[in-house]
Amino acid sequence: MKNRQFAIFILILIASMTTSAIFISAVTAHTPPQNIPTFAYLTAAPNPTGVGQQVIIYMWLDKAPPTASGAYGDRWKDFTLTITKPDGTAEIQKFTSDPVGFAWFMYTPTEVGTYQLKFDFPGQTLEGENLDPFNFFGGTEYIGDYYMPSSSTASFTVQQTQVIPYPSAEHPAGYWDSPVNPENREWHSFTGNWLATPMNHVAAYTEGPETSHILWTKPLTFGGLVGGEFGDASYHDGDAYEGKWFPPVIINGVLFYDKYPSNFNIPGYYAVDLRTGKEIYYNNNTRINFGQIYYYNTPNQHGAFAYLWTVIGGGFFGPPTTTWVCYDAFSGDRWYTITDAPPAPFSFVSTPQITYGVDGSILIPQLDAVSHRLALWNSSAIPALLGGATGSNYWTWRPYNKVVDGKTGYSWNVSIPADVTGSISFVFPDKVIISSGLGMGGTGFTFIETMNYTIWALSMKPGEQGKLLWKQTYNLPAGAPKGVTLNMGPASEEDGVFTIRSSQTMQWWGFSLNDGRYLWGPTEPQVAWDSLVGTQGYIAYGKLYSGGYGGILYCYDVKTGNRLWTYRLADSYYLEAKWGGNYNVANMLFADGKVYLFSGEHSPDDPKERGSLLRCVDAQTGQELWTFPFYDPSWATNPAIADGILVHFNAYDNRIYAFGKGQSATTVSAPQTVVPAGAAIMITGTITDQSAGAKGTPAIADEDMGAWMKYLYLQQPCPTDAQGVPVKLSAVDQNGNTIPIGTTTSDIYGNYAITWTPPSGGQFKIVASFEGTKSYWPSSASTTLGVAESTTETEEPTTAFSIVDTVIILAVIIAILLGVINLVYIKQIKK
Repeated sequence: MKNRQFAIFILILIASMTTSAIFISAVTAHTPPQNIPTFAYLTAAPNPTGVGQQVIIYMWLDKAPPTASGAYGDRWKDFTLTITKPDGTAEIQKFTSDPVGFAWFMYTPTEVGTYQLKFDFPGQTLEGENLDPFNFFGGTEYIGDYYMPSSSTASFTVQQTQVIPYPSAEHPAGYWDSPVNPENREWHSFTGNWLATPMNHVAAYTEGPETSHILWTKPLTFGGLVGGEFGDASYHDGDAYEGKWFPPVIINGVLFYDKYPSNFNIPGYYAVDLRTGKEIYYNNNTRINFGQIYYYNTPNQHGAFAYLWTVIGGGFFGPPTTTWVCYDAFSGDRWYTITDAPPAPFSFVSTPQITYGVDGSILIPQLDAVSHRLALWNSSAIPALLGGATGSNYWTWRPYNKVVDGKTGYSWNVSIPADVTGSISFVFPDKVIISSGLGMGGTGFTFIETMNYTIWALSMKPGEQGKLLWKQTYNLPAGAPKGVTLNMGPASEEDGVFTIRSSQTMQWWGFSLNDGRYLWGPTEPQVAWDSLVGTQGYIAYGKLYSGGYGGILYCYDVKTGNRLWTYRLADSYYLEAKWGGNYNVANMLFADGKVYLFSGEHSPDDPKERGSLLRCVDAQTGQELWTFPFYDPSWATNPAIADGILVHFNAYDNRIYAFGKGQSATTVSAPQTVVPAGAAIMITGTITDQSAGAKGTPAIADEDMGAWMKYLYLQQPCPTDAQGVPVKLSAVDQNGNTIPIGTTTSDIYGNYAITWTPPSGGQFKIVASFEGTKSYWPSSASTTLGVAESTTETEEPTTAFSIVDTVIILAVIIAILLGVINLVYIKQIKK
């Protein structure tokens, strides 16, 4: 895929330089027929290359077909490429050129040595095929000319050693933000978006928060306790019919959500920074329903477009078609409109399922059981959305400011077997599943007693659309009593399984997506509360997860039906939760091998039960990882996750919460005067949280994060025994040698300190490194320290005198004294 994109890019780069030939030919006086010489060109890259590595081979003529204009006009035919391998064997490929006279081929060599290439153009008389009906670019005066043969040769070398590819981008070790540098291609695995399509509960391309660390909160409206004479009453938080948090959408690090409840039909949506909650813009002209990333990749245009969609119409009493309005996600500007589109895929009417194509096109298959037809509506297949079929408009996506007819947006419409009835249950890239006699979701709508139910699988593969893949007619599944209600449960193409559930027996059955045969079931019954509306099931990580008002998350092996584990959403206080001592499973979201569980109600009572939690559970083991007080407003709402940040609306206080790993800041300080040699010094500093919602507060250990977040955001007592985070300190001397100082832990105020005795004099760089935790990205800081050189002087050695030495010295002193006395005596006599 990467090489193919590169090839197209190079091809169009060259083509753009030769396009002028078309215009020149259109204005040059010319009288056919003439024999016109051509010059052939051939090249291969990379050269040299390694065995098994792809080579891009390009062929072109110096002249573009004069009548070619976009989709119209002649093409050079019968380009012949001969590839002779080092062992002498030859391979021949045939090509037709594109409008500017180019062709290219991806080739994978399998032998070491030199490959010889030969490109032959056999010559061609211009016939004027498929001419532009408007003849905008001309060139028709060249029809009848003969373009003479030409050829070219080239070679490339294949070596055993692989040519080193561009290095892969490593997983980020520190904080990162959007937009992501496109050179970091490998980051696509965790930088996905959230487009808010119906039934979207599994996020495959993001990491998930591993603690309850909060990045920011943002009020959507007044929330929490009213106070005063209203006692324990809270502000209205919305319910199943007035969801206050819709849809939401996340694209490229920007969160989009409507300002007003979902049923008010009042325009207005916000675009805020996913990492900070800061408002980027507000659009008061429309609401939004879902998002789209559309990737358009042709020889003339390459890249993705980010859109937000508003759907007008549909619903129980709405029209059979709707109007779809597209907005540019970056600016909020209205972009284009589709009239007479299929019904909204998230309305209450019996509507088709929505899915996205590999290019991000919005796909809606439509079943007409009366006329026995199956059709695929494609939001990007409407011809009027393209630039046009001629000149620089060809191969371009140019929908701006257009109003187009949605009835022209069908990729195909085919006949199907006459016995297919019912409705579409599942849509996959290669097939669509249609069922008759089964309800979808909730408690279902069809009661099964002695009647049968039938399921069909029809192909969606190109060239085989509508083909019957299999049909199965079932009696009651194994172990199901008469009179039960059966519902279609979730399905997984990856695991090849679809499921059926009975709300009366609280059991599941599994069937093959490949041929419809029974695989397993019934499972062990779930608790009685799970017979109520609201019990749900999802398939992720090769497992079926189920839960409802019983307040127990059940995990089954989706290929065998074996129950692997259960997790109870327990009520820690006496009868605070109404549903059998557990908080219910109102919502699930799956990301990064974790299940995020939310509790709430269809129409919440007031005051709400206390103790409801957002819970993060290991999807493989059922182990609880973290919790935080949270009440899900249920039904018409969606949690969303992207870039490792989970956002949802907390009905306890009507605020949007963003959970994720936050930025940190480390400081370090040492004495700023030269300290004496051999003296111990004190190194101090701080480690703080730099998240927008609590900027400058202490960084706290993961184990204490729940209590700390409740203190910061929910007016709960400060956890006086909370621990800080570890910081590693080291020194670098004047010679570049690193000297470990030690590791210490910051306190509840974010401060840390450590004592250290420098081993020598000189100047040191002191480095403090916080390596990060599950709650914070790493950070570091440095300072300098001066230590005086040693000033202690060396003392002369003390001489020890012996007794003999002492006697000699005394004798000398006595002799000197006697001599002095004698001299005085002699002087006296002479006088």
